[in-house]
Amino acid sequence: MRKTIENRLRFYRAGWLGLVCLIGLAWVGQAGAHAILVEANPKPNQKLAQPPENITLRFDAPVGKRYLAVAVVDRHRRRVDEGDAARDLLDGSIVKASLKQPLPPGEYLVRYRVQSADTHIVSGSYRFTVEGESRAQTDSKSLLDRLLDRLAGR
Repeated sequence: MRKTIENRLRFYRAGWLGLVCLIGLAWVGQAGAHAILVEANPKPNQKLAQPPENITLRFDAPVGKRYLAVAVVDRHRRRVDEGDAARDLLDGSIVKASLKQPLPPGEYLVRYRVQSADTHIVSGSYRFTVEGESRAQTDSKSLLDRLLDRLAGR
């Protein structure tokens, strides 16, 4: 009888130990699953002759729909995105956001915040520059503004 009880206790301890090991391995496997930005359009530090119409971010794995945010701000910290950041319908690792048009020349900061598959929040930022003016901006300037730009050497 005593032998039977000892065997059962050994069996239960081995089962619990195995379960704890499995949970530990699963947790360690998830710890390295943070989403990483692998591609962006426009690219970080890119200088563009024409303003982009949208921002496209691609991560190494699909990101969650919850806690998804992209903000693009100008040098005055004014938002120039449309606030419509969303995952691509066919590829959950791609996030897109539209930009207000026309986007004037200058430096812009792209900030993103997404939820990884492991439920951790990942955030980051990068800059890009628009060097040239859009055709709509040039056409919408008054004669006086264009004359002042010429005198200023712009």
